[in-house]
Amino acid sequence: MHPFVKLLLFFLLLLAASVMGALQLMALLLVVCIMALRLQCKDFLTTLKRMRWFFVSIFLIYALGTPGELLPRFPFSVAPSYEGLQLGLLQISRLIIALATLTVLLATSTKAELMLALHVLLKPLRYLGLDVERFSLRLLLTLNYVDEFASKAKASFSFHHIDDIHRELAAIPTKDVVVFEQEPFNLTDKIAMVLILFILMVMIVMRFV
Repeated sequence: MHPFVKLLLFFLLLLAASVMGALQLMALLLVVCIMALRLQCKDFLTTLKRMRWFFVSIFLIYALGTPGELLPRFPFSVAPSYEGLQLGLLQISRLIIALATLTVLLATSTKAELMLALHVLLKPLRYLGLDVERFSLRLLLTLNYVDEFASKAKASFSFHHIDDIHRELAAIPTKDVVVFEQEPFNLTDKIAMVLILFILMVMIVMRFV
């Protein structure tokens, strides 16, 4: 599958997760988590572990901040609501879907393929003055730097790493030519793009009708 089609599918799944009901969302969550565990089990579980306190924060914000029917006989003066608990779980599910889908995308694509997909996606912005090739190159170098940093044992992030990234990006020669290895769209890719467009139109109609 063409990298650009993979990127479109990634965005479509994120959009679909934002409008799905609870049952459909749980089904999608199960499918993408199984795929992520099969492809990158260790990395996916590590990411979830690192996000655990963020998930707890999201859950508490929705549980305690959403008006509705309060839980009876709660031992504290501030009680969560049933509606807040449901919304908190739904938001956490959407975040996990996003992480799992991103894990699948990264596991099935190389950096060069992702840069090609981003280049194709941003190509229309060239008419607005954006240097698409240079932007894609800067993003690739940033990803490489983050990748090298993440691979170091017991690495800890500090703000001086941002300055390091900026210095390396500023040193990019302005006259160099960035070459992306183009991949042709086959019949499957074209059918997939038509289906993505059709599903997107259906979602828009269902949203506003």
